[in-house]
Amino acid sequence: MALLRRIMMWMVPAALVAALVWSLLPRGGTSTASSQAAPAPAGQHAPRNAPGGRAAASAPTARTADPSAASLATGEIRAGNLVSTDASGRKRWQIVADDLSLDRDGTRVHLRNVHAVFYNADGSSMTVTGGSGAYDTRSKDVELVGDVHGVGTNGREIFADQLNYSPASEQVTGVGNVRVLEERVIMYADRMTSDTRLGETRFFGHVHMTVR
Repeated sequence: MALLRRIMMWMVPAALVAALVWSLLPRGGTSTASSQAAPAPAGQHAPRNAPGGRAAASAPTARTADPSAASLATGEIRAGNLVSTDASGRKRWQIVADDLSLDRDGTRVHLRNVHAVFYNADGSSMTVTGGSGAYDTRSKDVELVGDVHGVGTNGREIFADQLNYSPASEQVTGVGNVRVLEERVIMYADRMTSDTRLGETRFFGHVHMTVR
């Protein structure tokens, strides 16, 4: 009788262990456990709206380069001045303006209240003022408009509604109500072309001369 009781006492724990093992055995069907997204690799954010992950941070915005420096080519802004030099480093012209703005496409610089100096290889120069102006970053041409007045180092003066300067030819073109003064002679015309010394000058349209 004692032996039978001892056997029964051993069978109860064994039955409980067997029942526990059976309950843990895998069965067919879908697992009810919710899956978690694998952690993103180090240095990366989890994809936006990924399960278990946070929304990915927006990519950093690329820094936009200053268009003025790249588009001015041989011209550059120095301490508020617009300066142009040739391949050897010789200064071709320098412009000071109250206001300076660049077109959206970077092809034209607009100027207000302009003071420009055009330099020659021999050291002479011509100083020109105008109400407004523009610099073409492609052709490198300079345009001054409105009560234009230019003075060369030789004392010759020009007045015009508009003056264009081309560094390629080192020529200036005056347009509209042109007057060129030299000592006692004043030349009038609709248009003129000359170098920045106002030396050899050609006049076109309603040309006439007065002596003062």
